[in-house]
Amino acid sequence: MKLYIKNLLFLICSLILLPGCGRVIDWTKSNFYQGEYIRKDDLISDARSYIKYKRIYDQFTIVGEFDVLWLCDNVRKIYTDINCSRTGKSQEQKNLFLRRQLEENNHFVSFYVLSLNDFILGDKDSKWSINLKVGDRIFEPVRIKTMELSSEYKEIFGKRFNKFKDPYIVSFNAKDLEDKFIIGDKTEKITLLFKSIDKEFELNWDIKASISKK
Repeated sequence: MKLYIKNLLFLICSLILLPGCGRVIDWTKSNFYQGEYIRKDDLISDARSYIKYKRIYDQFTIVGEFDVLWLCDNVRKIYTDINCSRTGKSQEQKNLFLRRQLEENNHFVSFYVLSLNDFILGDKDSKWSINLKVGDRIFEPVRIKTMELSSEYKEIFGKRFNKFKDPYIVSFNAKDLEDKFIIGDKTEKITLLFKSIDKEFELNWDIKASISKK
């Protein structure tokens, strides 16, 4: 009986208070200016489609967790759009900024990697190594280092980026020893290979899907 009365009182209170929630929200908005919302949802969603994720266990223990964003041309264009909107760059400045971003991809194939704090990357004693596979060829990185994510990329990673993960940039030469681009017109996918002493996994990106979004 007591439980029934408690549930009834809870229901009555809810019915009384809920109509007031809208008024509270309206009062908050009118007294605490929220700013004008800039809609970037489509751009952010598009960029997030290039994020790949994997968590690896040893029985019940996490031994690796990675969120990886491929910095392809489309992602760099999205970054440029959001950055230039935020910083108020002119169209001329935006065009120059974009050229510099895309020029980076003529020299490197790069990824932003979020890794748990406990698993440092790029050190000689790192648990995990990272290689790039294109076709039947495997390439070693020329750069793995921690870095500070810009506010735009933090927004793209969203809740994936937190205090428990460190951001890294992982880069590979865009050209091979014969000065030819390792990602060509016939390349269908690229793969990041992660390996430890006793485990391995891969993350794949569809090149054709990337090109179709440009």
